[in-house]
Amino acid sequence: MANRDNRFGRFKFGTSHKFGASSFDMPALAWDISIDWDGDGVFEVNESNLMTGIHIKRGRTRLLKSQGVGLENIPTGTASITLRNRDGRFDGWNQDSPLYPNVGSKKDVRIRVRPLDGSTVYPLFYGQISNVSPSGANDRNVTISVRDGLDVLRNATARVAMQQNIAPGAAMALILAAAKWKPAWGSSLDTSVETIPYWWASGNKRAMSELEDLAESFLGYFFCDARGRARFVDRGTVGDVVTNFEQADLLKDIGNPQPSEVQRDVTRIKVHPRTQATTGVIWQLLGSIPSILNGEKLKIFVNYTYANAAAPAINVQTPAYTGVPGTSDILCNSQSDGAGTDLTGSCTITLTDFGDTGLLVIENNSGSTVHVVKAQVQGDAIYEVNASDVTYPADIEDADSLREMILDLPWQQDFNSAVDIANVLGAFYSGLHPMPSTQYENRFDKQFLPDLFDIVTADLPKLGLIGESFRVGGIEHKSINTDNCQSIRSRFWLEPYVAAGNFMQWDTNSVWNTSTIFGW
Repeated sequence: MANRDNRFGRFKFGTSHKFGASSFDMPALAWDISIDWDGDGVFEVNESNLMTGIHIKRGRTRLLKSQGVGLENIPTGTASITLRNRDGRFDGWNQDSPLYPNVGSKKDVRIRVRPLDGSTVYPLFYGQISNVSPSGANDRNVTISVRDGLDVLRNATARVAMQQNIAPGAAMALILAAAKWKPAWGSSLDTSVETIPYWWASGNKRAMSELEDLAESFLGYFFCDARGRARFVDRGTVGDVVTNFEQADLLKDIGNPQPSEVQRDVTRIKVHPRTQATTGVIWQLLGSIPSILNGEKLKIFVNYTYANAAAPAINVQTPAYTGVPGTSDILCNSQSDGAGTDLTGSCTITLTDFGDTGLLVIENNSGSTVHVVKAQVQGDAIYEVNASDVTYPADIEDADSLREMILDLPWQQDFNSAVDIANVLGAFYSGLHPMPSTQYENRFDKQFLPDLFDIVTADLPKLGLIGESFRVGGIEHKSINTDNCQSIRSRFWLEPYVAAGNFMQWDTNSVWNTSTIFGW
């Protein structure tokens, strides 16, 4: 459903001090703080005229986890909006408020801004209210806390049945649907030339964890963009440079972590090849004989297992291709010892597959009580043959040190691809790569344009960087000095990425398909 726009709020403006000459001729900002208070999908109210402060933070501030064990996850984006509340407009108990009784959590919020000297409207944040808190003397202000869609995905589970030869973006779309992602929030999921031979989502993890596993397995990025869309950027997607960060425009506080934070002499890639077993029993009802009254249903959540040939004493949970159990798999009898009348044909049997689990339902329509004397599920189990490690350099003795970067790629099932990934990332991360953090004030054309994981260039003589390109890993916008949100300080955390401005391209013999571009 399209959201109705409202007039942007208008205020005066502030100034700042940068490397270059400061100017007091700064354009003012028009804010759009729209909230769908009644939950009808339409933004009825722009609350910006009451806003006195704003703080938005999205993305990550470092690239690698502690000790190099994987990449940092993308945190849930947050926004904090402070508004005047002298008349109790935002008091959820105030029956005289025009918003009553709708002040509360889970209301959609859209934050946009437009410099008054231009026509470009910049989206900055989209999410749902998580809390409304009075603040200030006599509760004259209120702080509305907002979290983006990653919060929804971190609190939802997703079950998806076994899929074969599915692209990562298509798998993500199934997770979003299973997690009840609202169509109005939107999504933009890149199409990848790579596919996953066997994939499923068991529901044993949160939806966001499933999405993170998919993105990292193929060295892509999953996040919520400034418009609120679920976004997947495939590693083969190389966007244009959106802007250039020039030192003369920036605040003097430019950060750059020590090389040890990202430099790794050894890269270890873990892959998980999977294969399909022959049809066999993957679940059995043992130790009890349940009874079902006439007209009633027996529901059993079954967990598929497979006796791995490499460890025959261990049954491992596994996904499988299954069908509706036949009469040879389910036997219902009028007697619990099976010596009575076979009533299986008078029962309706269904199996709903959830990847490595399923819901077995037996409905008794026989006219009398039945006893389930046998129940089993057969299927073609998908199991992990051998998890493999690929390292760069291939002979670890050749490494200068044993500082490792470990990437466990749970859905990467191609050993040859893992070798290519290790060789490319290993060579890259064994070198030195800066990760600058920069700050802008009142350079609206620069500070509001980049979104997460956009590509920017940087001319930072202070760090010896001229024309280097980075991905934007983290973004922060915060109002300063004034109570009308006209002076905004923006901070960007920039990440190095493979090949920087010179994207690596494989030849036609590559296992990553013809002319695959690697822009990770």
